[in-house]
Amino acid sequence: MSALLLHAKALRERRRFPEAIAALHQHLVADPDDFQGHFELAVTRLMEGEDHRTALLDIDRAIAQEPEVAIAHAVKSQILNRLERHAEALSIADDAIALDPELDAAWFSRALALFELRRLPEAEDAARKALELDPDDADSSNLLSTILRIAGKVDQAQSEIGRQLAKDPENAWTFANAGWAALQAGDRHKAEELFREALRLDASMEHARLGLLEAFKSKSALYRLHLRWVFFLQRHSEKNQWAIVIGIYLAYRLGRSILASVHPLAAAGLVVVYLFFCFGGWLASGLGHFLILTDRFARLALKPCEKRDGLAVGGLFFLGLLLLLAGVTVLPLPVAIAGGLVMGAAVPGGMIFDNPSVKGRTLFSLITVAVLVCAAIEASRAMSGESSAGTNTGSFTLGLLLVFLCTWIGGISSLRHAAPK
Repeated sequence: MSALLLHAKALRERRRFPEAIAALHQHLVADPDDFQGHFELAVTRLMEGEDHRTALLDIDRAIAQEPEVAIAHAVKSQILNRLERHAEALSIADDAIALDPELDAAWFSRALALFELRRLPEAEDAARKALELDPDDADSSNLLSTILRIAGKVDQAQSEIGRQLAKDPENAWTFANAGWAALQAGDRHKAEELFREALRLDASMEHARLGLLEAFKSKSALYRLHLRWVFFLQRHSEKNQWAIVIGIYLAYRLGRSILASVHPLAAAGLVVVYLFFCFGGWLASGLGHFLILTDRFARLALKPCEKRDGLAVGGLFFLGLLLLLAGVTVLPLPVAIAGGLVMGAAVPGGMIFDNPSVKGRTLFSLITVAVLVCAAIEASRAMSGESSAGTNTGSFTLGLLLVFLCTWIGGISSLRHAAPK
């Protein structure tokens, strides 16, 4: 191995990725067809996490030079996973296994692809195979514990985490995984301690920071209920999640029809529960950020965009609630209608500030403004003395439809997530 390659690997181990990439480019200038140079470049870009598309080109160049090297296919599979091309990643991982069935990295890549596809039993088998081949591999152990936790096997996940911590008590990822397992088991205090330890070991770990925020938010009983719903959905693929939501909607429509035939008021309770289901999940994160802002220590864990999200969602929700209560007690009815719309505006408002998708931020900003305009129209009705006009107004109907629309299009991945790099 050339001096430049050795230097590049040393730089990568110290996480000095730009310098490592520069050294590898220097090496490839002298030997542009070198497999090892292209392979190390792909691995370095994968670890850096900034440009997976270029990493894919690098690993393809390496494979073109030596197509029978299994580890190169395993790395390509991991890169494809980062690009959210999970079906391709699984196929490439299987190619790596066919080339070398005893390569633990190939089985790890297969487990990762299956996990992303939410084929959890197969993912668990592949992760266990990787650990069978290399019992000391922390990545495979952490992946297995994550798979077990998402599958609802929290006790088994905690057992695997304990095994890994006994071998490597300084692994920040293992502490973060332990925190998520404790949170899913309902032990908020233990989860908070574990996330803090993970951040002590690696202050930049987003996985642990987000877990700590969830632990803070779960001080609320309602948020803990929301978290249980989130953990349930995590077991399923995106396609199946849509099927579950649509199934709940159809069950609600059927149940409401049956109850309404018994008595006009019998369906009221079901309607309230369904509205809580529809809007509660979309408001939970933003209201959680708002509650964290009230804690002078916990709010230090929030990013600026999360603080803005908390202020926007909390501000709209509680201002709307105040107007709603005033409108049904001492002020004209249109004030209550306006208040309901302001509360509704918190739904699209919660999809703006911490949303990495540019088109998503733009769309939900426009919808928020539109709902607030509808609320302003209702407020102007109150000022003009229309105190008993009811709710059959075009502005109210439009605002309500826009809020309900957000509960459906908010599940579109391209509107809530940045495109993979």
